[in-house]
Amino acid sequence: MNAPPDDFESRVLDLANQAIAHQTAGEHRQAAKHWARAIALADIGLGDDEIRHWLSAGAAEALYRLGDYPGCILAARAAREWGRHRHAALPALLLGQAQLRLGGRDAALEALREAREIGGDAVWDAIDLDLRAAVARLLRSDAA
Repeated sequence: MNAPPDDFESRVLDLANQAIAHQTAGEHRQAAKHWARAIALADIGLGDDEIRHWLSAGAAEALYRLGDYPGCILAARAAREWGRHRHAALPALLLGQAQLRLGGRDAALEALREAREIGGDAVWDAIDLDLRAAVARLLRSDAA
């Protein structure tokens, strides 16, 4: 017999809280594992519930911090529409940075513009320090 939906949601949120705790502590590998477990459980018991997209945004951040840019891109894409509707710039910001790190200039530019539309100028403060010069060059070359 399947567990009641509230039980699934409770278990998913518990895993997500553990993931957040690991991320806060800089334990990104453990965070990614907890996000993945939460997503798998949500897929079983919650269907296309909105929480699934929030979980993907969390997973994208952990994967980005691990340097798993292809994995980050997949997770950020899964959360991107949710981010637009919730005025959350994180999925687009992570997507743009991961794309830029992998050489996808056009896709990076599109995602970074979207992040700025959502989050305003404060988004630029969230860009990794080592990418800021590359982002500035990308934006300047696009404006020319």
